[in-house]
Amino acid sequence: MNRTELFDQDYGDEQLEFEHKLTAKSKSRKAKWREIEQIKEQRRLQRELAQYEQYSY
Repeated sequence: MNRTELFDQDYGDEQLEFEHKLTAKSKSRKAKWREIEQIKEQRRLQRELAQYEQYSY
């Protein structure tokens, strides 16, 4: 192997590692976003249920 091939191989490994970190970050952000959306939906449903309970008595 000559010098440029070694450089390209190292760069490729670093690039793959960088891409892996980006996908890991994006997956964790999406998971957090889904969790937040789920909490919002639960609160909305609780408010809606409370409105129905108010009129049921």
